[in-house]
Amino acid sequence: MEILVLVGILLIVFLGEILYYRLHALDNLSLKVDFSKNIADFGEDIELIEVVENRKKLPLPFIILKFETPREIRFFDDVKVTTSDFIYREDMLTMKPYSKHTRRIKVKCSKRGYYVFPRVGITTSDMFLMERFTKDFDNDAHLMVLPKVLKTNITNILMSITTSEMQCRRTMLTDPFSLAGIREYGPGDPMKSINWKASAKAGELMVNQNASTCAQKVHIFVNLEPYNPKNSTTLLESAISLAYTYLIELANLGIPSSFYTNGRDSLSDMPVVSEAEAGSASIEKRGIMLAGIDLKKPALSFAGMIEKYISSTNQDDFILIISPQFSDSFRMLIAELKTLRPSLLWIMPCNSTTQDLGLEPSVSDSYLRWEVSGNE
Repeated sequence: MEILVLVGILLIVFLGEILYYRLHALDNLSLKVDFSKNIADFGEDIELIEVVENRKKLPLPFIILKFETPREIRFFDDVKVTTSDFIYREDMLTMKPYSKHTRRIKVKCSKRGYYVFPRVGITTSDMFLMERFTKDFDNDAHLMVLPKVLKTNITNILMSITTSEMQCRRTMLTDPFSLAGIREYGPGDPMKSINWKASAKAGELMVNQNASTCAQKVHIFVNLEPYNPKNSTTLLESAISLAYTYLIELANLGIPSSFYTNGRDSLSDMPVVSEAEAGSASIEKRGIMLAGIDLKKPALSFAGMIEKYISSTNQDDFILIISPQFSDSFRMLIAELKTLRPSLLWIMPCNSTTQDLGLEPSVSDSYLRWEVSGNE
């Protein structure tokens, strides 16, 4: 009889415990997954931060934190993950009453892009581990990984060509009515350029510096149309990286630049373009714009983009075309464009196995083949 009573009491406790946990295990429980920074450079190591809080007197014997991240965000620890298009990660811990747990996990940003983490979840159990209880939480974490900054010889070659082209086309005349600034007097400066009032204030000879009558700009057109039947993206990523690296170099020299791509933004679905700007202040903004290009979305017509934006460039501006795609129609477009904008260069990212192009003379002298690693 005593055994039956004991069994009955244990059964009541057991069922009561399960019922109580079933009703309250997920009460006052929160989970947040975020990053130590929301804008990161390509290849940078940052931290993913998990914050889970149990704001009640009920202990939780174990908690499994679940969330999915893109494969391009690489983890350094050895926690078991399931991999497909996403990494499905599970972290386990124990929560005492009224406790908070924060875990910082080192990750590497291994690919350009805009990443969101909207789904996170918690699974917990009763004290006897008989039932599991699951709850999903809204999560607004996002991460923008900027394009890769290239450290290859192509950048030096491109900058050399750019400065040479701009120097050849820059007029030697200055506008006497346009004042660019005041500087110290130097050998060879004409006496008529001395600013006597500024010289008196500075205690040394100062001269007016007149602006050039021709303020040249650089315009970058990036073609992200498919370049092979497999719709590969490696060379398209190289094109975006080159455009970003070039924009940084131009900004450091104070050369105004614009860029136009036929790639679509991951959020707005609009083409990613930026009008002419100068200086380094806009570089991060432009990097974010290029990072947001979604190559899974079909690119717009490159010919249509040229038709729309070429009128915003001047006859003496330097035009850079970056395109892995080299179809017959594209090469005809380059030939036509060269007649409108003589200061033009087409860089074609390609693999070592890509065929040599038999270009007509009007295009071949404005063409640069750029071989990148890989074989597609």
